[in-house]
Amino acid sequence: MIIEAIDTVYTPNAAEWRETWHGLQTVIEDGSIAHDGSNIPNVFNDIISVDMKPEFPEGFEMDSATQEEIEKWQVIYADCREGKSGKIHPLHVPRSSYAIHDNRLLFDCMVSAAKEVLGYNHFEIVTVGTLGGYSQFFMSIAIKGQESFSVDSTDVWRKFFNLISSHNGLVSSSMMLAMIRMVCMNTVQASIRQSETSGTNQRIEHSKNSLELITPKIFEANLRGWIQDSAVYQETLVSLKDSAMSLDGFRAFSAGVFTEEKSDKISTTSFNRVTELESLFVRGKGNKGESRYDALNAFTEYFTSGNGAGKKSGAKKLARANFGRGNDWKNEAFRVLSDESEFTDSMERGERLLHDRALVASAN
Repeated sequence: MIIEAIDTVYTPNAAEWRETWHGLQTVIEDGSIAHDGSNIPNVFNDIISVDMKPEFPEGFEMDSATQEEIEKWQVIYADCREGKSGKIHPLHVPRSSYAIHDNRLLFDCMVSAAKEVLGYNHFEIVTVGTLGGYSQFFMSIAIKGQESFSVDSTDVWRKFFNLISSHNGLVSSSMMLAMIRMVCMNTVQASIRQSETSGTNQRIEHSKNSLELITPKIFEANLRGWIQDSAVYQETLVSLKDSAMSLDGFRAFSAGVFTEEKSDKISTTSFNRVTELESLFVRGKGNKGESRYDALNAFTEYFTSGNGAGKKSGAKKLARANFGRGNDWKNEAFRVLSDESEFTDSMERGERLLHDRALVASAN
């Protein structure tokens, strides 16, 4: 979603952060991204709203009801005349109660919170950019000193204080503590997904009073609490990695997740999901089919980029995977895997329902 004629993705001129997978970044040649944003001007163009004043076809009757309806709407524009494109770009047609979350305000709140919680020398701004023709704004701040941990020798996680905001209705503004650096919409999606699962994400709707929630103090309080919470999440991931699970166990667990406590059968849809998830448990990204950690990864992949995210593509698939029912299933899998009582109940229910289904199938 990087439109090169409009969008800019800035990275520091440091070996660790200079490169991105897409190669579309703009490197700050004199070093780091300034805390005051002075060397990343192309991401701070004004986002403005204009009242709806449409010109209707000749003969269109403008009655009072139509006029009142029009007055409930506004048009959101990105004023990039002094930016990269040199143009104005229409972004969104929301109701008049929609509040613009200014890129500059969000950036300043993020940096202020990082200074207060981490200290001036214990963080680095590692990406700032816009996406989708200036419709999205994002940034990633790397946390130094306590920035990484390992689940095993192959999975090394880092900590980033991230933000994504939308000016076209795609997503709410979200700040989060995540294990993924944002550099594009794919990594934005992954960061949202992971932080939602770990409980370190705060969404701010573009509602009328939402600007009251965009302050340095509120951002600071969230970051401080999330750093504490992330330690618990890390311990949980390590514990899941150390908890063995067989393929049969994964089938029973999955069937239990997709059914309710008093279920007397598993639906065809749920059974098909279990079947599709099996291959991801064994051969999904980074998986070996050996642990509860592999089970979590299977659910994550299935409901983010697999069949569980639906047949839609692009923005609709992103929204479904990270804010819809797909995200609910990912969170439910993590909750059950990390709660021993819930896990036992799920396994027992799933094993019983799969056994009953097999008996019915053999009888027919």
